[in-house]
Amino acid sequence: MNATNLQDVRDELLGGRNLFSVSEIFHENSRITEAAPGIAISTSSIAAAPNGFKRYVHAPTTFLPAPRFADASLAEVIVGRQSRRDYNCMTVSLQEMGTLAYAAVGRQESSQRRCVPSAGGLYPLELYVAAMKIDGLAPGLYHYDTRAHGLTRLRTTACHDELIRAIFIKDSVRTAAAVFALTGVFGRSKIKYGERAYRFVLLEAGHAMQNMCLAATGAGLGLCPIGGFVDDVVNDVLEIDGIEEAALYLATMGRL
Repeated sequence: MNATNLQDVRDELLGGRNLFSVSEIFHENSRITEAAPGIAISTSSIAAAPNGFKRYVHAPTTFLPAPRFADASLAEVIVGRQSRRDYNCMTVSLQEMGTLAYAAVGRQESSQRRCVPSAGGLYPLELYVAAMKIDGLAPGLYHYDTRAHGLTRLRTTACHDELIRAIFIKDSVRTAAAVFALTGVFGRSKIKYGERAYRFVLLEAGHAMQNMCLAATGAGLGLCPIGGFVDDVVNDVLEIDGIEEAALYLATMGRL
């Protein structure tokens, strides 16, 4: 291989260089430096910290059973975790589904702490559930109310066809009992962290999804995290604007 070909291979492995790459520009402008830390601990950010949640107060809410985690050891669920989408079309219990929701963004009754770490305790994540085969829950779209540990119904019709159109791994949607959608409300973090906030919101979505993966593994359920989806279609399903709040991470879930 000559020097020219070797350089071509290196460029390909590095993804090439694009001086106008939006991702590179963002990464550079969201850096924290000694000269410009970009973090402001303001009165408003302190006040916002314990209130990082949405509520649909006029929509009907289904209160969920208390979460119940499997007795498997942490080592067993970490080693046993796999992305699974070979679901058997059977139903999943309301408690099982609620436990996964709680693992992602749940709030402890005795404190304001959640199940995942959050930069500045600002909690920018929201969780939505498109229910298809959940015992005791009508098919439809729901928002997880972290304060009440309940599901607020947003749509009485299933989102099945729209999600199949939006998600690249379509077979996992067809047999799933539910599809979870994690969204980010960026302003909650920007109030303190400015441009750096976007990085933190993405990191927190990863924390929440891993918790769901481990909880599903311990319960013997299948869960497949999905980053490949048409953003605008999913945002439309969730009735969010895709700017102030946007879909970040999806997961299909079902019984194996």
